[in-house]
Amino acid sequence: MKKFFLVITIFLFGVCFAPAKAQQATNPVIFADVPDMSIVRAGDTYYMSSTTMHMSPGVPIMKSKDLVNWKLVSYAYDTLADMDDLNLNNGKNIYGRGSWASCLRYHKGMFYVSTFSQTPNKTYIFSTNNIEEGNWKRINFSPSYHDHSIFFDDDGKVYMIYGAGKLRILELNEDLSGVKPGTEKVVIENATTPSGTMPTAH
Repeated sequence: MKKFFLVITIFLFGVCFAPAKAQQATNPVIFADVPDMSIVRAGDTYYMSSTTMHMSPGVPIMKSKDLVNWKLVSYAYDTLADMDDLNLNNGKNIYGRGSWASCLRYHKGMFYVSTFSQTPNKTYIFSTNNIEEGNWKRINFSPSYHDHSIFFDDDGKVYMIYGAGKLRILELNEDLSGVKPGTEKVVIENATTPSGTMPTAH
């Protein structure tokens, strides 16, 4: 009888304290159109921004603890600019345009979301210390830097890398209000070369 109770005890201990089997994710993780994702981690939480193009509010912010289950918590802006194209006045619209390819960064307790729009020909940088509550500070300057990423260097300098095909780098002002003159350089002449050329149709 003692042996029986010992076996039962060992069995129950194994069932109750065995490591939980990890939940397996399946694709698609999000049943929605979430293009041009940019993700950062702050503490134990991941945050992600995405492209909304012509739709407003713009640049949705989502959060997750496991990179699988995501919740929408904020938007970087309500409206991008006051102009006929964005307000749908005088027969104009920005369908398929608007803001593209946001870049999300977390640096020294601040969150930064940058994006660009060819419609007003501007680059936008939004910042906040509480990404879920919003209260974004907005900076914008010309021109529109296509498909850019922001890099905070250890020496305090801030850079922007941008472009398609030919990649360029430039240094931003300390307050991110614009570009420091004379700092732009080409870093890669043809970024598409490693992938080869598309076959010619016959």
